[in-house]
Amino acid sequence: APMHPDTAEPDAADEPEAGKAAGAAADRGAYRDLFGDGTTVGWLPWMGPLSRNTSRQLACDCVLTAIVMDENGNPLNLARTARTVNAKQRRALTARDHGCAFPGCGKPAAWTEGHHIWHWGDGGPTDMNNLVLLCGFHHRLIHHSDWEVFIGTDNHPWFVPPATVDPYRQP
Repeated sequence: APMHPDTAEPDAADEPEAGKAAGAAADRGAYRDLFGDGTTVGWLPWMGPLSRNTSRQLACDCVLTAIVMDENGNPLNLARTARTVNAKQRRALTARDHGCAFPGCGKPAAWTEGHHIWHWGDGGPTDMNNLVLLCGFHHRLIHHSDWEVFIGTDNHPWFVPPATVDPYRQP
């Protein structure tokens, strides 16, 4: 049976084969036009293209397999697949951070996500010294602002505010 271009599952549509392939290519072409600056790096079924920032945020706490595609949408290379935060790491992060580690937040661990300080997509390891628990709000803030986080010599996360908050950027 023919495979659906987005889900890699059998396609049950009644269109002729050529029509399906042309329709999928046209849909992807239209979406590429919306992201003409080359910022689209992901694609989700039933949703469409994902920006670089959205892809990076989703990759923080998920199962991820990167597939390098050519300009025609053909797979060229399949990268490593990794579960970024396993159950043991999650328990250790909860013991260390107790919940959202962002200063003054206090959201419980159940409301947090594992964040890679050095992003996994850039080669960052899934090690305790590269992970921090953040609630959804602070996770987005770290991804979309000049806030920075690092693991200090005390093995706890330290946050560096942007210059607009603290001109001296003291952790």
